[in-house]
Amino acid sequence: MGPMGGHRRDQSDSHMPLQTTEDCQELRVRKDMRVNGGMDVVDMGGYECTRPPAECEAVSLDNCGVACTRSELLKTAVAFLCLMVSAFLNFFLLTVIHDVVPAEPALPDLVFMVIPQQKWAWVVGDVLSTLSSCVSFVCIILHKDRIVVLRRVLLLGAIMYGLRAVVLGVTFLPPSFHNREEICQPQVNRTAMYAMEVATRFVTYVVTLGLTSGQDKILCGDLMFSGHTVVFSIMYFVQLQYTPRRLAPLRMVMTPVTYLGIAALVVSGGHYSMDVLIAYWLTSHVFWTYHQIFELPRGQRANAPLSRLWWFWLCYWFEADVPEGRLSNEWTWPFSRPAWLASKMHDLNDSLQ
Repeated sequence: MGPMGGHRRDQSDSHMPLQTTEDCQELRVRKDMRVNGGMDVVDMGGYECTRPPAECEAVSLDNCGVACTRSELLKTAVAFLCLMVSAFLNFFLLTVIHDVVPAEPALPDLVFMVIPQQKWAWVVGDVLSTLSSCVSFVCIILHKDRIVVLRRVLLLGAIMYGLRAVVLGVTFLPPSFHNREEICQPQVNRTAMYAMEVATRFVTYVVTLGLTSGQDKILCGDLMFSGHTVVFSIMYFVQLQYTPRRLAPLRMVMTPVTYLGIAALVVSGGHYSMDVLIAYWLTSHVFWTYHQIFELPRGQRANAPLSRLWWFWLCYWFEADVPEGRLSNEWTWPFSRPAWLASKMHDLNDSLQ
Protein backbone atom coordinates (compact mmCIF):
# COMPACT_ATOMS: atom_id res chain seq x y z
CA MET A 1 0.00 0.00 0.00
CA GLY A 2 2.91 2.30 -0.74
CA PRO A 3 3.69 4.71 2.08
CA MET A 4 1.23 2.95 4.34
CA GLY A 5 2.94 -0.38 4.11
CA GLY A 6 4.96 0.07 7.30
CA HIS A 7 2.02 1.22 9.40
CA ARG A 8 1.65 -0.85 12.58
CA ARG A 9 -1.89 -1.92 13.45
CA ASP A 10 -1.38 -1.16 17.15
CA GLN A 11 -0.57 2.49 16.55
CA SER A 12 -2.37 5.56 15.28
CA ASP A 13 -1.02 8.62 13.50
CA SER A 14 -3.05 10.67 15.92
CA HIS A 15 -1.66 10.73 19.42
CA MET A 16 -4.73 9.02 20.75
CA PRO A 17 -4.47 5.23 21.35
CA LEU A 18 -7.20 3.19 19.75
CA GLN A 19 -9.63 0.76 21.33
CA THR A 20 -8.14 -2.59 22.15
CA THR A 21 -11.08 -4.75 23.29
CA GLU A 22 -11.57 -7.92 21.30
CA ASP A 23 -15.00 -6.90 20.05
CA CYS A 24 -13.65 -3.68 18.62
CA GLN A 25 -10.39 -4.83 17.06
CA GLU A 26 -11.80 -4.07 13.63
CA LEU A 27 -12.36 -0.49 14.73
CA ARG A 28 -8.63 0.13 14.60
CA VAL A 29 -9.04 2.65 11.87
CA ARG A 30 -6.27 4.78 10.49
CA LYS A 31 -7.77 7.75 8.75
CA ASP A 32 -5.27 9.21 6.35
CA MET A 33 -7.16 12.19 4.99
CA ARG A 34 -5.51 12.25 1.59
CA VAL A 35 -7.63 13.95 -1.02
CA ASN A 36 -8.14 11.76 -4.09
CA GLY A 37 -10.26 13.61 -6.59
CA GLY A 38 -12.57 14.97 -3.90
CA MET A 39 -12.80 11.59 -2.13
CA ASP A 40 -11.22 10.57 1.18
CA VAL A 41 -8.87 7.59 1.22
CA VAL A 42 -9.20 5.72 4.49
CA ASP A 43 -6.95 2.82 5.45
CA MET A 44 -9.11 0.45 7.45
CA GLY A 45 -6.50 -1.96 8.73
CA GLY A 46 -5.88 -3.88 5.54
CA TYR A 47 -8.06 -2.27 2.88
CA GLU A 48 -8.93 1.20 1.70
CA CYS A 49 -12.24 2.99 1.51
CA THR A 50 -12.37 5.51 -1.33
CA ARG A 51 -15.75 7.09 -0.82
CA PRO A 52 -17.29 10.36 0.32
CA PRO A 53 -16.44 11.17 3.97
CA ALA A 54 -19.84 10.21 5.38
CA GLU A 55 -19.76 6.78 3.74
CA CYS A 56 -16.22 6.09 4.96
CA GLU A 57 -17.34 7.01 8.47
CA ALA A 58 -20.24 4.58 8.20
CA VAL A 59 -17.90 1.80 7.05
CA SER A 60 -15.60 2.34 10.04
CA LEU A 61 -18.53 2.11 12.43
CA ASP A 62 -19.81 -1.03 10.75
CA ASN A 63 -16.39 -2.61 11.19
CA CYS A 64 -16.78 -2.30 14.93
CA GLY A 65 -19.08 -5.28 14.76
CA VAL A 66 -22.50 -5.96 16.14
CA ALA A 67 -21.21 -6.94 19.59
CA CYS A 68 -19.21 -3.70 19.98
CA THR A 69 -22.08 -1.51 18.82
CA ARG A 70 -24.49 -3.24 21.15
CA SER A 71 -22.06 -2.84 24.03
CA GLU A 72 -21.75 0.91 23.52
CA LEU A 73 -25.50 1.35 23.14
CA LEU A 74 -26.10 -0.79 26.23
CA LYS A 75 -23.79 1.41 28.28
CA THR A 76 -25.59 4.53 27.06
CA ALA A 77 -28.96 2.98 27.91
CA VAL A 78 -27.72 2.12 31.41
CA ALA A 79 -26.45 5.69 31.86
CA PHE A 80 -29.87 6.99 30.81
CA LEU A 81 -31.53 4.64 33.31
CA CYS A 82 -29.25 5.94 36.08
CA LEU A 83 -30.26 9.51 35.25
CA MET A 84 -33.95 8.61 35.26
CA VAL A 85 -33.64 6.96 38.68
CA SER A 86 -31.89 10.04 40.11
CA ALA A 87 -34.37 12.46 38.52
CA PHE A 88 -37.46 10.52 39.61
CA LEU A 89 -36.06 10.28 43.12
CA ASN A 90 -35.75 14.07 43.15
CA PHE A 91 -39.33 14.47 41.95
CA PHE A 92 -40.61 12.05 44.57
CA LEU A 93 -38.74 13.76 47.38
CA LEU A 94 -40.13 17.14 46.34
CA THR A 95 -43.71 15.84 46.53
CA VAL A 96 -43.10 14.82 50.14
CA ILE A 97 -40.77 17.62 51.27
CA HIS A 98 -43.34 20.25 50.31
CA ASP A 99 -45.45 19.25 53.33
CA VAL A 100 -42.46 18.90 55.67
CA VAL A 101 -40.61 22.19 55.24
CA PRO A 102 -41.16 24.62 58.12
CA ALA A 103 -43.82 27.28 57.68
CA GLU A 104 -41.42 30.09 58.51
CA PRO A 105 -40.32 33.26 56.71
CA ALA A 106 -37.47 33.00 54.19
CA LEU A 107 -33.95 32.98 55.56
CA PRO A 108 -31.90 36.20 55.26
CA ASP A 109 -30.10 36.42 51.93
CA LEU A 110 -27.84 39.18 50.65
CA VAL A 111 -29.43 39.23 47.18
CA PHE A 112 -32.93 39.43 48.66
CA MET A 113 -31.82 42.42 50.73
CA VAL A 114 -30.50 44.28 47.69
CA ILE A 115 -32.95 43.26 44.93
CA PRO A 116 -36.68 42.77 45.49
CA GLN A 117 -37.84 39.34 44.33
CA GLN A 118 -39.09 39.37 40.73
CA LYS A 119 -41.52 36.59 39.80
CA TRP A 120 -40.92 37.05 36.06
CA ALA A 121 -37.27 36.12 36.51
CA TRP A 122 -38.22 32.46 37.13
CA VAL A 123 -39.65 32.30 33.59
CA VAL A 124 -36.39 33.78 32.30
CA GLY A 125 -34.44 31.06 34.12
CA ASP A 126 -36.59 28.30 32.59
CA VAL A 127 -36.30 29.76 29.08
CA LEU A 128 -32.53 30.21 29.27
CA SER A 129 -31.99 26.72 30.69
CA THR A 130 -34.06 25.26 27.84
CA LEU A 131 -32.07 27.30 25.30
CA SER A 132 -28.75 26.20 26.76
CA SER A 133 -29.86 22.55 26.78
CA CYS A 134 -30.97 22.70 23.14
CA VAL A 135 -27.66 24.22 22.03
CA SER A 136 -25.67 21.61 23.94
CA PHE A 137 -27.64 18.67 22.57
CA VAL A 138 -27.18 19.95 19.01
CA CYS A 139 -23.43 20.04 19.70
CA ILE A 140 -23.59 16.50 21.06
CA ILE A 141 -25.53 15.15 18.07
CA LEU A 142 -23.05 16.69 15.63
CA HIS A 143 -19.97 15.51 17.55
CA LYS A 144 -18.03 12.68 15.94
CA ASP A 145 -18.08 10.73 19.23
CA ARG A 146 -21.69 11.62 20.00
CA ILE A 147 -22.45 8.38 21.85
CA VAL A 148 -19.52 8.86 24.24
CA VAL A 149 -20.33 12.52 24.89
CA LEU A 150 -24.03 11.80 25.42
CA ARG A 151 -23.22 8.98 27.83
CA ARG A 152 -20.93 11.24 29.84
CA VAL A 153 -23.62 13.91 30.11
CA LEU A 154 -26.15 11.32 31.28
CA LEU A 155 -23.72 9.93 33.86
CA LEU A 156 -22.76 13.36 35.19
CA GLY A 157 -26.41 14.27 35.48
CA ALA A 158 -27.10 11.04 37.35
CA ILE A 159 -24.25 11.71 39.79
CA MET A 160 -25.31 15.28 40.48
CA TYR A 161 -29.01 14.54 40.89
CA GLY A 162 -28.14 11.57 43.09
CA LEU A 163 -26.14 13.89 45.35
CA ARG A 164 -29.00 16.37 45.29
CA ALA A 165 -31.50 13.73 46.36
CA VAL A 166 -29.36 12.91 49.41
CA VAL A 167 -29.09 16.59 50.41
CA LEU A 168 -32.80 17.23 49.87
CA GLY A 169 -33.72 14.28 52.03
CA VAL A 170 -31.72 15.22 55.12
CA THR A 171 -32.17 18.99 55.65
CA PHE A 172 -35.34 21.04 55.09
CA LEU A 173 -35.07 24.77 54.52
CA PRO A 174 -38.01 27.19 54.59
CA PRO A 175 -39.08 28.29 51.09
CA SER A 176 -37.17 31.27 49.78
CA PHE A 177 -40.21 33.15 48.45
CA HIS A 178 -41.26 36.22 50.43
CA ASN A 179 -44.86 35.88 49.20
CA ARG A 180 -45.02 32.17 49.90
CA GLU A 181 -48.82 31.94 50.10
CA GLU A 182 -49.21 33.34 46.58
CA ILE A 183 -46.65 31.01 44.95
CA CYS A 184 -46.54 27.75 46.92
CA GLN A 185 -49.33 25.19 46.97
CA PRO A 186 -50.93 24.77 50.41
CA GLN A 187 -49.48 22.08 52.62
CA VAL A 188 -51.75 19.12 53.34
CA ASN A 189 -52.14 16.77 56.27
CA ARG A 190 -50.78 13.29 55.67
CA THR A 191 -54.01 11.28 55.80
CA ALA A 192 -55.19 8.08 54.16
CA MET A 193 -55.62 9.97 50.85
CA TYR A 194 -52.09 11.37 50.97
CA ALA A 195 -50.68 8.66 48.69
CA MET A 196 -52.97 9.80 45.87
CA GLU A 197 -51.88 13.41 46.40
CA VAL A 198 -48.20 12.42 46.19
CA ALA A 199 -48.84 10.35 43.05
CA THR A 200 -50.61 13.28 41.37
CA ARG A 201 -47.80 15.66 42.22
CA PHE A 202 -45.18 13.18 41.03
CA VAL A 203 -46.84 12.64 37.64
CA THR A 204 -47.19 16.41 37.16
CA TYR A 205 -43.48 16.98 37.73
CA VAL A 206 -42.46 14.06 35.51
CA VAL A 207 -44.61 15.38 32.65
CA THR A 208 -43.28 18.94 32.98
CA LEU A 209 -39.67 17.76 33.61
CA GLY A 210 -39.57 20.00 36.66
CA LEU A 211 -40.25 23.21 34.72
CA THR A 212 -42.76 25.12 36.83
CA SER A 213 -42.96 28.57 35.25
CA GLY A 214 -46.33 27.82 33.64
CA GLN A 215 -48.03 26.69 36.86
CA ASP A 216 -50.18 28.95 39.03
CA LYS A 217 -48.80 27.49 42.26
CA ILE A 218 -45.85 25.18 42.72
CA LEU A 219 -44.37 22.76 45.23
CA CYS A 220 -41.76 24.42 47.42
CA GLY A 221 -38.85 23.11 49.42
CA ASP A 222 -36.37 21.64 46.91
CA LEU A 223 -33.75 24.27 47.55
CA MET A 224 -30.36 22.86 48.46
CA PHE A 225 -28.93 22.56 45.96
CA SER A 226 -30.36 24.04 42.75
CA GLY A 227 -31.28 21.50 40.06
CA HIS A 228 -31.65 24.25 37.46
CA THR A 229 -28.08 25.35 38.17
CA VAL A 230 -26.86 21.78 37.71
CA VAL A 231 -28.45 21.75 34.24
CA PHE A 232 -27.05 25.19 33.38
CA SER A 233 -23.57 24.14 34.50
CA ILE A 234 -23.39 20.78 32.74
CA MET A 235 -24.71 22.24 29.48
CA TYR A 236 -22.23 25.12 29.65
CA PHE A 237 -19.29 22.84 30.36
CA VAL A 238 -20.31 20.63 27.42
CA GLN A 239 -20.15 23.71 25.21
CA LEU A 240 -16.66 24.48 26.53
CA GLN A 241 -15.33 20.93 26.28
CA TYR A 242 -16.90 19.50 23.14
CA THR A 243 -17.14 22.26 20.55
CA PRO A 244 -14.56 22.86 17.79
CA ARG A 245 -11.79 25.34 18.46
CA ARG A 246 -13.05 28.06 16.12
CA LEU A 247 -16.58 28.00 17.50
CA ALA A 248 -15.54 30.60 20.07
CA PRO A 249 -18.43 32.97 19.16
CA LEU A 250 -20.94 30.36 20.34
CA ARG A 251 -19.10 29.95 23.63
CA MET A 252 -18.97 33.73 24.04
CA VAL A 253 -22.74 33.97 23.59
CA MET A 254 -23.57 31.06 25.87
CA THR A 255 -21.40 32.31 28.74
CA PRO A 256 -23.68 35.27 29.63
CA VAL A 257 -26.75 33.12 28.90
CA THR A 258 -25.56 30.64 31.54
CA TYR A 259 -24.72 33.13 34.24
CA LEU A 260 -27.74 35.36 33.64
CA GLY A 261 -29.94 32.27 33.85
CA ILE A 262 -28.39 31.25 37.15
CA ALA A 263 -28.74 34.80 38.50
CA ALA A 264 -32.40 34.85 37.45
CA LEU A 265 -33.08 31.85 39.71
CA VAL A 266 -32.05 33.91 42.75
CA VAL A 267 -33.61 37.19 41.65
CA SER A 268 -36.94 35.38 41.22
CA GLY A 269 -36.78 34.20 44.82
CA GLY A 270 -36.90 30.57 43.72
CA HIS A 271 -33.54 29.81 45.31
CA TYR A 272 -31.25 31.19 47.96
CA SER A 273 -27.85 32.40 46.76
CA MET A 274 -26.13 29.50 48.49
CA ASP A 275 -28.29 27.01 46.53
CA VAL A 276 -26.92 28.11 43.18
CA LEU A 277 -23.35 28.74 44.37
CA ILE A 278 -22.99 25.27 45.88
CA ALA A 279 -24.67 23.68 42.83
CA TYR A 280 -22.23 25.41 40.46
CA TRP A 281 -19.17 24.55 42.55
CA LEU A 282 -20.14 20.92 42.96
CA THR A 283 -21.02 20.47 39.30
CA SER A 284 -17.80 22.10 38.10
CA HIS A 285 -15.70 19.90 40.41
CA VAL A 286 -17.44 16.67 39.38
CA PHE A 287 -17.45 17.53 35.64
CA TRP A 288 -13.80 18.48 35.36
CA THR A 289 -12.62 15.78 37.76
CA TYR A 290 -14.43 13.16 35.65
CA HIS A 291 -12.63 14.35 32.53
CA GLN A 292 -9.30 14.61 34.35
CA ILE A 293 -9.52 10.98 35.43
CA PHE A 294 -10.76 9.40 32.23
CA GLU A 295 -8.39 11.28 29.96
CA LEU A 296 -5.49 9.59 31.78
CA PRO A 297 -3.87 6.48 30.27
CA ARG A 298 -5.87 3.44 31.39
CA GLY A 299 -2.98 2.03 33.40
CA GLN A 300 -2.81 5.15 35.56
CA ARG A 301 -6.51 5.61 36.32
CA ALA A 302 -6.97 3.06 39.10
CA ASN A 303 -3.87 4.32 40.96
CA ALA A 304 -4.58 8.04 40.61
CA PRO A 305 -5.56 9.86 43.83
CA LEU A 306 -8.84 10.91 42.20
CA SER A 307 -9.80 7.23 41.86
CA ARG A 308 -10.72 7.34 45.58
CA LEU A 309 -13.83 9.33 44.70
CA TRP A 310 -16.96 7.33 45.43
CA TRP A 311 -18.27 7.44 41.86
CA PHE A 312 -15.01 6.42 40.14
CA TRP A 313 -15.71 2.70 39.92
CA LEU A 314 -19.32 3.36 39.00
CA CYS A 315 -18.09 5.12 35.86
CA TYR A 316 -15.05 2.95 35.11
CA TRP A 317 -17.03 0.39 33.10
CA PHE A 318 -18.61 3.08 30.95
CA GLU A 319 -15.19 4.40 29.89
CA ALA A 320 -13.46 1.04 29.37
CA ASP A 321 -13.51 1.21 25.55
CA VAL A 322 -13.16 4.97 25.07
CA PRO A 323 -9.82 6.09 23.57
CA GLU A 324 -7.37 7.60 26.02
CA GLY A 325 -6.86 11.33 26.07
CA ARG A 326 -9.20 14.13 25.13
CA LEU A 327 -11.73 13.42 22.40
CA SER A 328 -11.14 15.21 19.12
CA ASN A 329 -13.83 17.83 18.64
CA GLU A 330 -14.82 17.02 15.09
CA TRP A 331 -18.34 17.38 13.75
CA THR A 332 -20.04 14.95 11.40
CA TRP A 333 -23.58 14.54 10.13
CA PRO A 334 -25.01 11.59 12.10
CA PHE A 335 -26.76 10.06 9.06
CA SER A 336 -25.51 8.85 5.69
CA ARG A 337 -28.28 10.73 3.91
CA PRO A 338 -28.75 13.25 2.51
CA ALA A 339 -25.26 13.07 1.04
CA TRP A 340 -25.09 16.80 0.29
CA LEU A 341 -25.75 17.65 3.93
CA ALA A 342 -23.09 15.19 5.10
CA SER A 343 -20.66 16.83 2.68
CA LYS A 344 -21.59 20.32 3.91
CA MET A 345 -21.04 19.24 7.50
CA HIS A 346 -17.64 17.86 6.53
CA ASP A 347 -16.70 21.24 5.02
CA LEU A 348 -18.06 23.09 8.08
CA ASN A 349 -16.01 20.87 10.37
CA ASP A 350 -12.85 21.63 8.38
CA SER A 351 -13.49 25.36 8.71
CA LEU A 352 -13.99 25.09 12.48
CA GLN A 353 -10.80 23.17 13.27
